[in-house]
Amino acid sequence: MKNKQKIEEKFKLEKISELLKKSESDDGTFLDALYNLYIFIGITKSMEDISEGKIMTIEESKERMMQKYESYSARYGS
Repeated sequence: MKNKQKIEEKFKLEKISELLKKSESDDGTFLDALYNLYIFIGITKSMEDISEGKIMTIEESKERMMQKYESYSARYGS
């Protein structure tokens, strides 16, 4: 189990490194590299969520939002 996790982490780091090397930035600054890294990490987390079944349909999302903000709408007339 521990070895599998290390292999997965190594793969993720290699993939992120590969994507950063391929990405083009206007002036190649450190901040551009950090931004790209932030985006790639977000994509990786999203892919993990999808593979683990942590997803919802648009309809489910709309229903959740309606329930959450129902009291707001009643109070402020939106």
